Amino acid sequence: MTVQKEDRRIRRTKRLLRQALAELMNEKEFKDITVKEITERADLNRGTFYFHYTDTYDLREKIEDELVSDFRAVLSGYMPTPENYSARRMLEQAVGYIEEQKFLIRTLFQSRAGDGLQSKFMAVVEETVLKAREQLHLNETGMRSAYTCRFCSSGIIGCLNMWLQAGDGMTGEALINGLDDMINRVISN
Repeated sequence: MTVQKEDRRIRRTKRLLRQALAELMNEKEFKDITVKEITERADLNRGTFYFHYTDTYDLREKIEDELVSDFRAVLSGYMPTPENYSARRMLEQAVGYIEEQKFLIRTLFQSRAGDGLQSKFMAVVEETVLKAREQLHLNETGMRSAYTCRFCSSGIIGCLNMWLQAGDGMTGEALINGLDDMINRVISN
């Protein structure tokens, strides 16, 4: 069975709806956003919206699911070796992806409704760190490993969120360097 690619018009429609939702979330609370406002902003009719989504919550959930799936795919190639256990490659992949999706991710992270996306991203990083530690044969017993992985994932996502929200001019490269240094100290111990 072959998976059929999504039609270009459908991708465009979904992109317009995502963009409209993100713009509106920058203006008001998510709970106050209506389908009508989204479709007016996207210059689409409501029937088109309902063809793809059941309501605004479904749209946000599907956006988050897509972002998480893409983020997981981006990080899936990270596998350190005992000779080179640097988290740099994972961090470069993560920062690169977040830079590509900056407006949408920043908007969802800063929204009260965005706690779910941060938690989902944190879980992906936690899985990645756990796999990296297993690859490096740093198999600790239960709780220590769980705490180490949670510490790393919380730190990475927390710093990425701070970087997105701050707009202080820190480059992605500077962020990667700082995080790489901190994370490598934890992963290698």
